[in-house]
Amino acid sequence: MAITVQSRTRVFPETHLTSSKPKVESLSIIDAIVLHFAKSSCVWFYDESLDTDRLISSLRKTLNAYPQWAGQLRFAEYNPDAGYVHRHGRLELSHGSSSDPGVECILAETDLPMSSMVPRNETAKHWDATHVNYEEFLDKETEFALHDSKECEGLPSMKIQFTTFKDGGIAIAVGMIHSLADAAAVLIFMKDWAATNLALSSSKPVPKLQPLFNPSLIDAAAAGNVNAKSPDPSILEVAAKLPVHRFDYWASAGPSTPKWALSSTRIPPELASLSQDIKLGRPAPFHTWDATAPCSHTTFFFSAAETHVIYLHAAANTPTRISHQDAVLAHLWAALIRARGLKEGEEHSVAVSVDARRRLQEPLPPSFIGSPILNVGISAKATATTSPASSAKDMADKAAAIRSNVAKFDGEAVAALLHEMCFELSGQRRWNCFLGDYHTIVTSWVGIGTGEVMFEAGKRVRWAEALIPPCDGVVIVGEGGIGGDDVERDYHTKKEWWSKGVNLNVYLRSDVMRRLMEDEGFRVFAEKE
Repeated sequence: MAITVQSRTRVFPETHLTSSKPKVESLSIIDAIVLHFAKSSCVWFYDESLDTDRLISSLRKTLNAYPQWAGQLRFAEYNPDAGYVHRHGRLELSHGSSSDPGVECILAETDLPMSSMVPRNETAKHWDATHVNYEEFLDKETEFALHDSKECEGLPSMKIQFTTFKDGGIAIAVGMIHSLADAAAVLIFMKDWAATNLALSSSKPVPKLQPLFNPSLIDAAAAGNVNAKSPDPSILEVAAKLPVHRFDYWASAGPSTPKWALSSTRIPPELASLSQDIKLGRPAPFHTWDATAPCSHTTFFFSAAETHVIYLHAAANTPTRISHQDAVLAHLWAALIRARGLKEGEEHSVAVSVDARRRLQEPLPPSFIGSPILNVGISAKATATTSPASSAKDMADKAAAIRSNVAKFDGEAVAALLHEMCFELSGQRRWNCFLGDYHTIVTSWVGIGTGEVMFEAGKRVRWAEALIPPCDGVVIVGEGGIGGDDVERDYHTKKEWWSKGVNLNVYLRSDVMRRLMEDEGFRVFAEKE
């Protein structure tokens, strides 16, 4: 894809004031754990052009409420005697200095038509987006801070790119290091920025923005005394009961370990004196994931009617009270196991991301900015589903497993898990999910307002797409109807999140995707054409 960068600059808050003593804020333990997750990135497509000068001006005003994102991300100084925020691998943000890196802002253009990069409509059953490398909408010449776990000075934690199309329209891509924001936090920012720009474009007062940035609230929710010399065994016992994949990078060096992961498998030199006492955990199963294999990207469009029928089939076969999202995920999960060609009895796991904001004993407001996500590890064995009845029961069992395992993450359990995390020897040691033949990562963008980012009156989002590297086993759940406001009949009065349908963004190894597409059972509940 030919995208030409015209300019790049660093943008700062309009009220950016420098000081000899910049503000330094410790990030949470979860922020440290997700440092090497894929960036929280998305690109929004608009059919009509937008005033980029005004967008940059409104960006500066919006950053007044998000000054930390223009600051410097770095590792906190390692000092085990200085409290839990100085344990190895913990992160901190410094902002308010003349050396702040700012937000990288890129202006670009492309000769390609927008129509080749977005689905024509969502009435089709799927959109094969493999030919579009959406990551190219966020130029990579400038590295993100800590991209190699070392270099950070002067490197941004946030990038924004405006790409104009010769045939009209614009794409706005935003990318952030996952430690600073999950998808929900990115959308809080995007809607704040859009509201500010909308006010400027209509000569109205800019809105008062009130995001909550206080990472200490996450660690404060941990059970016990996280500043103690050692963890509380009774609390660790509670945490150990939670369904979490605790893959240990330090135990994962081997012939199948990809080059990009090798540095993470080495015990940091700062901890070398402890190496003889370190008990290694469960190794990441790199031998089950061919990271070099070609991958495909397809968005599957499920209508509201199809979604509801899937739910009814699952709900009728389990006493567990499940949701529509549980049912759709279970339906996809069963199809993925078939597409993987797993034998009866072989185990397959999904790691479902959940928002910890509302799962703490004292829940955080939706305006909380950070990356408070937890991964729920749920496993199921491949079964021989030879009849419609057995298939329905299999789907129901998977939906019930999703619901019951996610429900285990209540306030007390999450507090125990945070205690366990805070005492990890290094913030980046664990990986709570995996990819490949026997693992799938599932995240939900439902309810965060992906299609609600309107920068100018009447100029709605045509399409929005997460920027995900090619990989084998990622699923993003989202609402249907992005780019339109027609609600399917019979469901609009209920105002359910799935009333405009459900979009499943799926990334799989290409041969697995082909088998999924050929699986008649996967779309058996779709309306007949």
